[in-house]
Amino acid sequence: MAVELERYLREEQVLQCTTLSHATMWREIKAGRFPKQIRLSPGRVGWKASEISQWMNDPESYAKPKAA
Repeated sequence: MAVELERYLREEQVLQCTTLSHATMWREIKAGRFPKQIRLSPGRVGWKASEISQWMNDPESYAKPKAA
């Protein structure tokens, strides 16, 4: 049985694939209209590739995932 691992993107990768500016991305995160970063280790954050893909498929309808 294969385990599917989540892929994480660095900020540079997120900005490149979404074509957002740094300021716009952070403004959208704060407003809840863009996926929030996840702390991977001290001094390192990343974004779930699946959440970025979901946002890219329909940015106008993206809603912050609810906490489990």
